[in-house]
Amino acid sequence: MMEQSNVLRGQLSSFAHLIFRSRLLIGLVILFSAGTIYFASTAGAAGIDLGVTAQKAWDSVLNKADAQTKLTLKQAYDKVGNWKTQEQVWEQKIKTLHAANTAELERLRVEIRQIDDAKVAALAEKVKQTQARYEPLFALYSSVNRQLDAAKAIKNKEWSAAIRTQADTLKPVVQVAREDIRIKKKELAEARKRKTAEIKRLRAMLAGADSTKKQIQTAKKQASLAKERYSNALQQFKQSTKQSQTSRVLSSLNTLASAAEKWAGSKQNIHTLEQKVSTTYVKVRQEIAKRPK
Repeated sequence: MMEQSNVLRGQLSSFAHLIFRSRLLIGLVILFSAGTIYFASTAGAAGIDLGVTAQKAWDSVLNKADAQTKLTLKQAYDKVGNWKTQEQVWEQKIKTLHAANTAELERLRVEIRQIDDAKVAALAEKVKQTQARYEPLFALYSSVNRQLDAAKAIKNKEWSAAIRTQADTLKPVVQVAREDIRIKKKELAEARKRKTAEIKRLRAMLAGADSTKKQIQTAKKQASLAKERYSNALQQFKQSTKQSQTSRVLSSLNTLASAAEKWAGSKQNIHTLEQKVSTTYVKVRQEIAKRPK
C-alpha cells in the first residue's frame, strides 16, 4: 500500500511538472507571436503617418473596394510607404555622415595648424641655446675692442699692440660663432617658411570641399521643396479618402508616391554630396599621414 502511494505521488508530481512546462511553453509562444505581430505592424507603419481619422477613412475605402482594386490600392500605398521609409533612412545616414565630417574637419584644422610645430620649436630652441653658448665670447670680444679703442685714444702703442693681438686672435673665432648662429637662424627661417607653405597647401585642399558644401545647401532647399510637395500630396490623399472615390484615391496615391520618391531622391543626393566632402577630408588626412614625422 505504501509503495502504491509513493508511485501515485510520483506520477502526480511528474504530471504537475509537465503541465507547468506546457504552460510556460505556451506563454513563450504567445509572447513571441505578440512581439512578431508588433514588429511587423511597426515595420509596415513606418512609412505613412495618417493619423486616426485619415486611417479610418482609408480603411473604409479598402473595405468597400473589390479584391482587385483593393490589391491595386494597397500596392500603391505600400509604394508610398517604401519611398517614405527610404527618405527616413537617407536622413539618418546624412545626419551620421555630416556629424562625422564636422568632427573630422575640426581635427584636420587643428592638425594642420600644428604642422611642424615640434620641428620649428626644436630649431628655435637650438638658435636660443647657440646664442647663449656664444654670449660670453661676444661679450669678451666687445670688451677687447673697447679696450683697443681706449688704448688708441691715449696713444699707448704697447697696450694697443697687446690688445690688438688679443682682438685678432678672437676675431676668427667670433666669425665662426656668428656663422654658426646665422646658419641655425637660416634653418629656422626655412622651416617656418615650409610650415607656412604646407599649411597653405593643406588648407587649400580643405577648401576644395567648399563648393560641395554650397551644393549641399542648394540640395537642402530642394529637399525642403520636395517635403512641401509631399505634405501637399498627403493632404490631397487624405481628402480623397473622405470622398471615398476609388479612382481619385488611387490617383492621389500615385501623386503621393511620386512626391515621396522625389523627396527620398533629394535626400540621397544630399548624402552623395556629403560623401564627396568626406572624400576630400580623407585625401587631406592621407597627405598629413604621409608627411615625415
